[in-house]
Amino acid sequence: MNSKKAELFKVGEVYNRMSDIHNKYDGQQQGGISTPAEFPYIFIFTGTTGGDYGYRDGYDNEGVFNYTGEGQIGDMKMTKGNLAIRDHQKNRKEIYLFEKFLSGYRFVGLCNYIDNRIEKLKDRNGELRDAIVFRLDIVNAQNIDTAQNLHANIVEAPKSTYCTKPSKARSLQQLREIALSSTPTQASTQEKIQSIQNRSTAIKLYAKKRANGICEGCNETAPFETKSGPYLEVHHLTRLADGGADLPQNVIALCPICHRKAHYSLDHLEFNNQLINKVASIEADLNE
Repeated sequence: MNSKKAELFKVGEVYNRMSDIHNKYDGQQQGGISTPAEFPYIFIFTGTTGGDYGYRDGYDNEGVFNYTGEGQIGDMKMTKGNLAIRDHQKNRKEIYLFEKFLSGYRFVGLCNYIDNRIEKLKDRNGELRDAIVFRLDIVNAQNIDTAQNLHANIVEAPKSTYCTKPSKARSLQQLREIALSSTPTQASTQEKIQSIQNRSTAIKLYAKKRANGICEGCNETAPFETKSGPYLEVHHLTRLADGGADLPQNVIALCPICHRKAHYSLDHLEFNNQLINKVASIEADLNE
């Protein structure tokens, strides 16, 4: 095994597949799964064009990332790259997920295998076949120095944290801890799914509790009250695939007007940048 440490891939940054990945670490240069022989890494690639070949990737309602295995024609087999994904933890290899973006690939994050299932999907020729769909947990890590130091930098949360159900009654710090928890790889499949759901719920509750009934966009009081409290909507400042994971600095609680402005106004990009800076300032004050 090559002891050379991997250069850090920064979540949200765009990389050239050939020069930044294969020229440094080798691995298959075509297809969606690349398994370098000399490094403990698995590189997987996704993009909108995959739909043309019978692939259907993306987050589901539970917050789990679904990734279609390799094989363009006929039934997929649990061999080669597919087998590498399934057994990555046993083989002590890390999965790096990249999404096609313009002329390069944007780094989405590191993944942990949860399980896989068989779905009936069309192949490249339009014929229905058995397709392997992997369910992956995107690792919620902010400070990873190198891939080979990954486990030293991610503190796996105790079961009391990652299995704790978030609620409005919990403090801002408790919600933050749940949202940032990393599920142990040895946890059961049910616990992993529950942990992902808990993180997704916790970050939404966190944003609303942080706002305390005031729109974090326009600083106006929430437009009305509901049975669960002031009405505010949670907005992701960047898409999940842009590095916009469920992190405190990536969510903001907005009134309906500001939320729609962030999506549909002519200056929505400029407005979103203002919101990003505002949340960064809010979070910095909270962490002092």
